Amino acid sequence: MPIIDLPPALAYTLAGPADAPVIVFINGLGGAQAAFSLQFKDLSRDFRVLTYDHRGMGASAVVDAPVTMATYAADLLALLDHLGLMRVHLVGLSFGGRVAQSLCLMAPERVMGLVLCGTSAGGRLHVPGEGRAMAALHRGGALTEDDWANELAPALFGAAYRRKYPDRIRFFARWRVKYPTDPVGLARQWEAWRSFDVCDRLHQIAAPTLILHGTDDGISPAENAENLAEAIPGARIQWLPEVGHSPNAEAPELFNGALRSFFAPLG
Repeated sequence: MPIIDLPPALAYTLAGPADAPVIVFINGLGGAQAAFSLQFKDLSRDFRVLTYDHRGMGASAVVDAPVTMATYAADLLALLDHLGLMRVHLVGLSFGGRVAQSLCLMAPERVMGLVLCGTSAGGRLHVPGEGRAMAALHRGGALTEDDWANELAPALFGAAYRRKYPDRIRFFARWRVKYPTDPVGLARQWEAWRSFDVCDRLHQIAAPTLILHGTDDGISPAENAENLAEAIPGARIQWLPEVGHSPNAEAPELFNGALRSFFAPLG
């Protein structure tokens, strides 16, 4: 996994045909590149796919300095510049969806297509998720395996997935305990999350926009998708039935298929 010292040092993975359209996957809060492994393997056959770790997460450098969501968008823009990727498709999940909105507003000429998953515009248009899970997310590395399995999994994964794959839920909980998020990196992400508010600027997003949202999302209720679709010109919603806050893992074939169908006509 290459690491570029921009600064900050960012870890990334890039694969796929050199002349193909580029899809950039942007992680959720506390997430790392592994979250999009099922997308990377599939979509890199036909697209050039970029995943990366936000500052303070995964193999990227921890920076203990004030941030806003624009800070994370600027990090991604610097990475794109370094790699010579001038126009890209963005797929932002949760926190990553907020980064994607920020980048669209910061450098609209760089974005060919936008997919927002399980996210919101912040501010007055944000509808909060399940309180117990949100409180647990703030604790990050202090969570036990049982905390992840019993407090967070019900909000991060839909009920249908949890019933069908209890072993995967337990594996996920063990993995999160084995590889905890850096407390400084997590705190800075929450700092950016709390200050994020683009409600009055959503009409400026010019990229074709698809909103993919699970109907059983406990972290980002469905009203958030509806608010985004109403405010972003031309945006449309594709609902993912019985899917929770992790559509990339819960329903990869449906999720990947939706991305292919949306991005293919855009070039």
